[in-house]
Amino acid sequence: MEIRNHRLTIAYDGTLFAGWQIQANPATVQGHLERVLERCWGEHLTLYGSGRTDSGVHADGQVASFKAPAKFKSLAALQAALNYYLPPQIRVTRARYAADDFHARFSAKGKEYRYRICNHPFHDPFELNRSWHVPRPLNITAMRQAARLFVGEHDFASFTSNPGYARATTVRRVTRVSISASGPLITVSVRGGGFLYRMVRNLVGALVKVGLGRLTVSEVTQILAAKQRRVAPNTAPACGLYLHKVFYPDNFYQEKPL
Repeated sequence: MEIRNHRLTIAYDGTLFAGWQIQANPATVQGHLERVLERCWGEHLTLYGSGRTDSGVHADGQVASFKAPAKFKSLAALQAALNYYLPPQIRVTRARYAADDFHARFSAKGKEYRYRICNHPFHDPFELNRSWHVPRPLNITAMRQAARLFVGEHDFASFTSNPGYARATTVRRVTRVSISASGPLITVSVRGGGFLYRMVRNLVGALVKVGLGRLTVSEVTQILAAKQRRVAPNTAPACGLYLHKVFYPDNFYQEKPL
């Protein structure tokens, strides 16, 4: 039987999960997906995600891949079967076939994260666990000025938390940081080739402090240059963060009928 490389695009509300990566006891997004794959194929299949998301972090563009014998009559049938057995907080939004050398993690060339802030005196009940509530007014102009400091290749040691393992470097390249507002909802979009542990949440924590007038743009420059986490502001809550998109070379996947 022909073995095919499958590529899934996945959305999930991370509130109830202990992150993406499979663990021994807590419920994880990867764990649920692998159990459903085993139910559909009758054997354990290893699913590779484009990257980990922490407990409470969401995604609307996570990508995962796995290899398995071709089984379903169509990709639509595969998607329907997976969504039927998955909990409602996890949905496969697209299924396709990939080239044999495609790998959700190692083929990725970049990612975009989005962070949502509810900037209003009270937190919209429909935004609970889906955005960070900041009740005091934010100066978006000042936040945008500070955001420009993060674009380019920098040592982001001041803006990464301890992952519990040694890293070869804390230098990363950020290609875009944008801030948009729609009513009380502020969205910070950060795009780059790769990110350190909690880096986006730490950047947002600093930007919000700038927006509140508790940190100047000049001080952000100093914090970036210091390369020490202890001099930077606190980490933004997990609930506002979304893995929005993963970027791959166009020729890494192909869509073919079964």
